[in-house]
Amino acid sequence: MTDGSWSTLASRYVYRNRWCALRVDEVRLPDGATIDYCVLESGGFASVVPLTDEGGVVLVRQWRQPLGRFTLELPSGAVDAGEDPEEAARRELFEETGYRAQGLERLVSVHTSTGRTDEVCHLFRCRALPDEKGPAPEPTEFLRSVVVPLGEALEKVAAGEITDAATVLGISWVAGGCGPRSGGVE
Repeated sequence: MTDGSWSTLASRYVYRNRWCALRVDEVRLPDGATIDYCVLESGGFASVVPLTDEGGVVLVRQWRQPLGRFTLELPSGAVDAGEDPEEAARRELFEETGYRAQGLERLVSVHTSTGRTDEVCHLFRCRALPDEKGPAPEPTEFLRSVVVPLGEALEKVAAGEITDAATVLGISWVAGGCGPRSGGVE
């Protein structure tokens, strides 16, 4: 057996767009064998648990092409190059729902799928305040915001009706009051 180290011998990009890139690494394994390892590069995203004064959570209903169906998710979106994740969370909340964030609090930052991507989700919570000026979705976003009582949202998580990882984590975290004030990955 070896010391367990992996070595990247070469990398090439097979696809890039403004949101992500697909990279193939030629990797030497600890036993000396070499393989191609695909990595999805992402600038990461910010996701926010917006809570209403009435005890609801603002979710977004949108089509997800990889799943071939509509989902209910927390408002979220890409953290642009050089952008602070907190600002991305505020921007995405307004663009997708028409709500403004008050008292935005960072919960955690987590890697979404360590075996496939370098993507990081920065998760926040806030008090959601309606704004008459919004929403203002991007041209490629066809979505609708819905307010669901937090307990009902948690039931949808438990029933497998809500499966988006950031949404499951955010709803569970807030409903259960779990986790440290901050932490995770940077």
